[in-house]
Amino acid sequence: MDDNKKRRLAEIAYMYYIDGMSQSEIAREYSISRSMVSTMLSEARAKGIVKIQIEDSDLYCLELQKKMEHVFGIKKIIIIPRLSKNETNLLYQLADSCIDYLNQIIEDNMTIAVSWGRTLYQIANRIRSKGKSNLTISPLVGGIGNEMNMYHSNVICDIMANNLGGNSLGLYAPVFVSSKEVKDVIFKDKSINKVIETSRKAHIAIVSIGNILSSVMREIGTLSEEDVSKLLELEAIGDINTIFIDKNGKVVESHLSERTIALTIEELKRIPKIIAVAGGVEKTEAIHAALKGKLMDVLVTDEEVAKEILKNYE
Repeated sequence: MDDNKKRRLAEIAYMYYIDGMSQSEIAREYSISRSMVSTMLSEARAKGIVKIQIEDSDLYCLELQKKMEHVFGIKKIIIIPRLSKNETNLLYQLADSCIDYLNQIIEDNMTIAVSWGRTLYQIANRIRSKGKSNLTISPLVGGIGNEMNMYHSNVICDIMANNLGGNSLGLYAPVFVSSKEVKDVIFKDKSINKVIETSRKAHIAIVSIGNILSSVMREIGTLSEEDVSKLLELEAIGDINTIFIDKNGKVVESHLSERTIALTIEELKRIPKIIAVAGGVEKTEAIHAALKGKLMDVLVTDEEVAKEILKNYE
């Protein structure tokens, strides 16, 4: 049995046997039939996941999930065990957990809007089709430069669409332009406006959360050192889809705000389901801020981040 299936069985067993949810309630939560819930509970017992209590290495993470969902009022938080100190392995874990959740919620005719970065690249690269038809993958943000272009939103859209058997759209503009006037001209372009409008009307948005001091944008020069200094002076500590936020999850208006080619926070929030995927202790403060600002509906992160955040609420 693969780890994702084992985890799903454990989570459903936890909800049924410990949280006291009915099979019908669990079925609604996962958008599956009641009979499927019953079958999965039977399988959990048959596989030894459920005995007198739930026996699973993820039990601690499931308890952390419940605590964080209660503290922040977020609909769903998925916490993975930190199995390795290796950053690449963590990205694989985060991506696979996000994919497992996406497989539960993606339906025919959906539009999925995606941001950029290492984590999103791994999600796109590792996801596989489950037979859903007429899917559209669209970008949430412009390009971040010529370096590390595999992490661009357009590239991620292409890879994900190819793996899901869907269609991709491209946003052919840089993330930061020279002035508001240039941005206004770009947004008037019919082809670009069509892509932006498609992303605004998406059913699902997938984003990551960045730490300003250790971001890819800073690493490759999309954010200059002067940009970083100005953002820090304004008390920005991170970003979600290149929307910079302070420690309370409030949007920081900066010299970049009026010349960013991306959905605004208001437009992003109107998307029915925002999934944020981010992990690693260096991102703890930024993830905590995004939680306080309720900038996502679903968070996928790791146990080390969760433990650090919950220390503030003991």
